Amino acid sequence: MIGRSVARRYLAASLEAAERAGLRDELGRQLTHLRPITEAAPELVRLLAHPTMRLERKLAAVERLLGEALVAPLRDLVALLIDNDRLEVLRAAADVYQELVDEAQGVVRAHVTTAMPLPDDQAERLRAALRGWLDADVVLDPRVDPQTIGGIVVAVGDRTLDGSLRGRLQRIRARIVAD
Repeated sequence: MIGRSVARRYLAASLEAAERAGLRDELGRQLTHLRPITEAAPELVRLLAHPTMRLERKLAAVERLLGEALVAPLRDLVALLIDNDRLEVLRAAADVYQELVDEAQGVVRAHVTTAMPLPDDQAERLRAALRGWLDADVVLDPRVDPQTIGGIVVAVGDRTLDGSLRGRLQRIRARIVAD
């Protein structure tokens, strides 16, 4: 498995090419649609890595699975990943691409996990609090996980604020075991 920094380099070049061609949103949309295909069809990665199959046939297979022609920056990215034997980048490509777009726009994405859907008024208060703390525009990415039990978990980049009941119980358990 390659590191995220390698994926960021590939996707940064694709973002730059997409920006020049006015295809930033299209590239992001296609990467998002490609993610479940690469996750559900590991044979696609094996097919793309096949040494005797021509590049054009491999790209045509990706287009058939995607259901549309690849935009030029994605076509170039997939060809480059095939040539450099870095196809595992495709699995993280949509997320890494969105991170790069967010950074370019000065936006911070906060992944918010709650046991139940967060009401709009609470989401707005959380967004405002995070905006003040991070000094940046914040986009909330809400997720519902009943195992959170109660409270909230907010992940921003490599920082996580765990105010969930489940997290508190785990911390209490760890203290008890440590004593």
